[in-house]
Amino acid sequence: MDEHLADRMELLLQRLRTSYDGIGHSSGRPYVYFVYSPSSEREIVRMAEEQLRSDNQICFHHIDLLTIALNSIEGQEQRRQELLGDPLKSSGMTEAVVRLWAKGLNKEINERLNSPASKGRPVVVLRGMAALHPLGNPTSMMEALAEQEPRDPTTNAIIPIVLLVPGIRPPQTSRRYLFLGQEKLRLDFYRGEEI
Repeated sequence: MDEHLADRMELLLQRLRTSYDGIGHSSGRPYVYFVYSPSSEREIVRMAEEQLRSDNQICFHHIDLLTIALNSIEGQEQRRQELLGDPLKSSGMTEAVVRLWAKGLNKEINERLNSPASKGRPVVVLRGMAALHPLGNPTSMMEALAEQEPRDPTTNAIIPIVLLVPGIRPPQTSRRYLFLGQEKLRLDFYRGEEI
C-alpha cells in the first residue's frame, strides 16, 4: 500500500474545493491526473467513493470507463477481436474505437450533468481506465473527449475531470506516466495537471 495515497487524495479534494475555477488554466484543460500503482486499484476506488462525495459545493459524478467501453461496442465484439488480431488494420480503427468510447463518455457526462439530482459545481471522476487497453489509453481518451468539451449546463464552463490512472510516474520526469506500469506504454499527460 502506498502510504501517500490518502495524502494525495486529500490534496486533490482540497484543490477542487479551493481552486475549482483555476484548474486547467496553466495546462489548457481542467483535467487532473491521479496516477497510482495498479496494485492499489481497489483501495483507490474505495477512497474515491468515500472522500469524493457530493455536498452543496461540489457534485461528484463517478463514471466507470469499463461500463462505457462495453456499452459502446456492444454487438461488435467480433470486430474488436479482428482489430486486436491484425495490427496493420488496427491503426486507424483503434482511433475510431477511442472516439466511439469518448462519444459514449460524453453522453454519460451530459446525462449526469442534466440530472435534477445534480447540485453544486460538477466534477467528473473517471475510473476503470485499464478497460481502454490495448486499443486506447487515458491520453488518447482525453484527446478525443476534448473535441466534444463537456460543459456545465448552468455556467457553460468546461468541467474538471479527475482521471484515476493505474500506472507509474517515472522518477525525475514531468507530465509522463507508464500506463498500467508498462514501459512500452510511456505516455504524456494530455493538457492536464497531476496530483
